[in-house]
Amino acid sequence: MGMNRAGQLIASCCGAAIVVAAAGIVIVGAGRRQSARVVPAKLGTGGATSAVSGPASIPDREETGRVPGSVIQSLVLQKGETYYGKGETYFRDGDFTSASRYLQAEVGRHPDRFYPTYLLGISLWKGGALDEAIDSLTRAASLDPKSVKARINLGRALSDAGRHQDALKAADEAIAIDPDDSAARNVRGRALLNLGRRDEAIEAFKTAVEKQPGGAWAQNNLGFALIQAGRYPDAVPFLEEAVRLKPDVGTFQNNLGMAYERTGHRDQALAAYRAAVKKGGSDAAGRNLSRLGGTVDDDTVGQATADPGRGPTTAPAGPKQN
Repeated sequence: MGMNRAGQLIASCCGAAIVVAAAGIVIVGAGRRQSARVVPAKLGTGGATSAVSGPASIPDREETGRVPGSVIQSLVLQKGETYYGKGETYFRDGDFTSASRYLQAEVGRHPDRFYPTYLLGISLWKGGALDEAIDSLTRAASLDPKSVKARINLGRALSDAGRHQDALKAADEAIAIDPDDSAARNVRGRALLNLGRRDEAIEAFKTAVEKQPGGAWAQNNLGFALIQAGRYPDAVPFLEEAVRLKPDVGTFQNNLGMAYERTGHRDQALAAYRAAVKKGGSDAAGRNLSRLGGTVDDDTVGQATADPGRGPTTAPAGPKQN
């Protein structure tokens, strides 16, 4: 396929999700943890809150995409196919391991081409090879100093790797190129939240919503950060909007349920938790629903219910990095 098609494909495929594990909050991609409080849902694709590492380094050109000869020999091309075209096809089909193998071969042959390097980074990231993904996305960003998407996705991969200070730097570079990019503000907010700078994170998510009011994850991320800050009434309208925009995302329903519960709207909280369980994607919702005495298939509620602030509850899920 041509490069224009590749650009469209990448732009459509790379809206990732953020998740933050702080103050008893469950994060997408992170290990689940128990809390003695009510459980919200997530921030987006994201990893654990580990220590900040050093700055990302640009891999040496000679090392970028280097693939052992035995691996290249195992790759099969039909007449007229290219490593890039085959890798892009696998990427589109969601086979990121195969995509990475063919794209590595392409980058090994043409290390100065942006799109193969960029798509390789996304494939490695989606396949769980964070260190290699960061190297490839860093290289892609160096190949195109004006690429916002390379820096946004580099920031996402860095956040997933727990390198939050580096993720903040990548987001700020993207914002310097395009101040109106909502996704860059989301990545910035996630990094700030992971760094413990909650008020700044809230402002970053607010700006993301302002830049893209129709962005469901931006609405959820802001609501999630407000839940973390204990500002439950403020969180409600943003989470309601996230659910309105994407009613099939269980994470949004669970976070909204927590905001309802903490503002005294128990019946609405039960309905939101029940919807979250039915939609899937939020284990916290099942625990919250059970704690309040509700069931998935029965709208009746048991007489004995736990205090919202006590009991074996889990935390809310965080926003994704869209």
